[in-house]
Amino acid sequence: MRISIIILLSLMMAQDSTLISSEVVQAIQDYENLIEKFPEMKGLNFNLGNIHSKTGDMESAMRQYEQALSSDDEELRAHALYNMGNLRFENGNVEESSKLFREALKLSSEDEDILHNYALSQKVLKEQQEQEKQQDQDKENQENNEDQEKQEQQNSDQNQDEKNEEKQDSSDQKDSESEPQKDSESEAEKEEQEKEQKPEESEEEKQDESQKSDEQKDEEKKGKQGEPQPNELTEEEKRNLQEAEAILNALKADKDNLKKKKYKAKGRIKLEKDW
Repeated sequence: MRISIIILLSLMMAQDSTLISSEVVQAIQDYENLIEKFPEMKGLNFNLGNIHSKTGDMESAMRQYEQALSSDDEELRAHALYNMGNLRFENGNVEESSKLFREALKLSSEDEDILHNYALSQKVLKEQQEQEKQQDQDKENQENNEDQEKQEQQNSDQNQDEKNEEKQDSSDQKDSESEPQKDSESEAEKEEQEKEQKPEESEEEKQDESQKSDEQKDEEKKGKQGEPQPNELTEEEKRNLQEAEAILNALKADKDNLKKKKYKAKGRIKLEKDW
């Protein structure tokens, strides 16, 4: 009679999970005492497992269901596996729950509840696997994108370094090409300065030269007058005299028209730094 009351109490617990009272605690104690006295009655373990399951003590419930699996009653074992599968499913271990449901179906293949939960666990497990596969694919794509971005950044940095090197080489080449021109300009400027520093012939020096030339002519003329002159000059002497006068006149003209020469460097290049 007492056992029947306890079983009835456990059934009431199954209908109302919020009922946790001193009576339930006493019922758990009574079941434990009965299991100790009648260990071969695995139905007691199954019922105690249900009570622990309703009170939230999942570990104790799993231990009692495992004890019930040693029963000779296939239906009892199937129900124990079924409840164990439910606990695993609620705990998030869908793969393990699916295995337990499959084992339960081997013992009770026509049980609709077991079939339903097994099909549900398979569906959820497949969705989880697809989700994990998609996450792995997304992670792989992200890693590939990061590697590609990293490679593109490295290529960009390398191209920039090459451009900088080419720019530096071009700048060095321009500096090298401008050196001869600078030297030429320097020489021209130096020559120009030397020309400017060279004193020009003053007007007085020009007049002195001109006066000396005239005096020299007078002296030559006087000398010729003092010397015995032939009656007539030969043709050759006339030509020589004319040539001498022409040379003197040419020298005089060159001295009078002499001007300072100026040199200007052409083709100067103004370099602007582009670095």
